[in-house]
Amino acid sequence: MTSILSTADGLNAALGLIIITDLALLGAERQRLSIRLIANQGVLLGLVPVLAYNGTPDMYLIAVSAIFLIIKGVILPLLLRRTHRQLPSQQLPKPYLGYSACALLGIIGFALSLWIGGRLGIAANPLFSQVFPIGMATIFTGLLLIVSRKEVLSQLFGYLVLENGIFLLGAPMAEQESFWLELSILLDIMVAVFVMGIAIHHINRAFHSTYVDHIASLKD
Repeated sequence: MTSILSTADGLNAALGLIIITDLALLGAERQRLSIRLIANQGVLLGLVPVLAYNGTPDMYLIAVSAIFLIIKGVILPLLLRRTHRQLPSQQLPKPYLGYSACALLGIIGFALSLWIGGRLGIAANPLFSQVFPIGMATIFTGLLLIVSRKEVLSQLFGYLVLENGIFLLGAPMAEQESFWLELSILLDIMVAVFVMGIAIHHINRAFHSTYVDHIASLKD
């Protein structure tokens, strides 16, 4: 009984920290800080499947979660840092909506996710009702980062956060042994990071800027 309670408390703490990282990402003005927040979120996501498991998790789930944690919490942030170092030092433009407005919209999105979760009723898997608001809020955070940021690398951060939210919605299915689906999505994201890293390098070399506005304003 004590172990179940402690696991539930650990899951609630992880979900609470994930929503905090979402709001911090929306208000982050430096890309290095954003990369650290994405790394922290990746570590938390790696713990969620184990914490959400009803009972004692098997070794397969633990091993897959550990691999996921290493990739999302270590490897991807290192690739992002490497890409960031290769870009020229430049002052980031303010988001279209401003940092404070983005954070406020993030809070509104979280409140809306809680409201939608409450309207869904009782799900077949109770864990889904628990993670749904956080997952939807994380997806909304990713979308908001994509549409509000003016720099390509910052938009890539939003793409990764969006994938984190999708993964979080699928975490309760870990007990049904469908975790391979989330891993396949993760592999796609890894490829996307490699491709985007190369694309950002060539965009900067060709146009001497990675600002979206500068690229959009180019004429044939």
